[in-house]
Amino acid sequence: MEYKYYIGLDAHSRTCTFAVMNGRGRVLGRQRVPTEERALLDVVRGLRGSKALVLEETTVSHWLYVLLKGEVDKLIVCNPVMNKKRSKAKTDFLDAVELADLLRVDRLEAVFHVDDELMDLRTLVSGHEDLVQELTRCKNRYKALFRKSALHLSGTAAYSRPEAIEQLPCQQQRYVARGLMAQLELLQAQKKDYEKKFKANAKKYKAIRLVMSIPGFGPVLANKIVGIVVSPHRFANKGKFFAYASLVKHVQKSDGRVTGKRQANGCKQLKAVFRIASLAALSSDNAFRRKYDQMRMQGASDRTARQAVARAQAAAVLGVWKSGKKYNDKHRELMQARSCPKNMLDS
Repeated sequence: MEYKYYIGLDAHSRTCTFAVMNGRGRVLGRQRVPTEERALLDVVRGLRGSKALVLEETTVSHWLYVLLKGEVDKLIVCNPVMNKKRSKAKTDFLDAVELADLLRVDRLEAVFHVDDELMDLRTLVSGHEDLVQELTRCKNRYKALFRKSALHLSGTAAYSRPEAIEQLPCQQQRYVARGLMAQLELLQAQKKDYEKKFKANAKKYKAIRLVMSIPGFGPVLANKIVGIVVSPHRFANKGKFFAYASLVKHVQKSDGRVTGKRQANGCKQLKAVFRIASLAALSSDNAFRRKYDQMRMQGASDRTARQAVARAQAAAVLGVWKSGKKYNDKHRELMQARSCPKNMLDS
């Protein structure tokens, strides 16, 4: 569809720069306004006729998406990494013009955004990941103090034993260690609060409960998957979902020959979630564990078998979420048996 106006928006936390282009690529105007609701709406509403707008994924992109999606005929939040790089000098106006032109010729890689309550889970999930990373860094700094004096700490209990600090030979080291232990106690308490929030979300959102019915997924992992994916209908099939979760590689060909494989440009956070979930599923008796054992008996490596389990879990997540029915371990194996050739079942 051709639009009367193609609007490129270079958005920042303080100011936003608009560039307006027509269907022939002619720049009709530009304007810089404060990043405020009234100022942004005045610019967009001032253009009469069909209009399409594009902005890049930033910290304010979802707020802008919710604010402007009802004001234009088409709105795209695009992936800045996938956009073609230019050799021109960089300014906000040139960036906005480039975005408008890419929108006009339909050369943009869109990033998923919807006005949905589940999008708010992303903030919670991101905050939890930041907290876990900070907790890990704090633990590493604490243990490093002991390693400098050839002292060894073992087990998680070492982080909750203040008496261990007295083993440090230097007064300054003991002072730093006490400060780090106080930080650890605060971070651990915050982590428990996050886990309580995740459990409360499981009661609130059906999608989280459905994911939790699959072996290997507790409240934390289920919240992460639902927060990142938001809607299973984004993916036409499980292959698309595997690529988004970075669980498969793309085959590269040149002149009719396979030249290698490249990791799918997906979500690394989701890949980490399935890696943890696959290990958790192997600790109990379920269809995923039996699949792993069968592959290992057939000569597959541990890594290959675990990757297969992760993909099977991803397919299960997509299936239960789309169907609205909880995971059934026996049903999965029954369907798998029906899809296998008879000679494979006999071997």
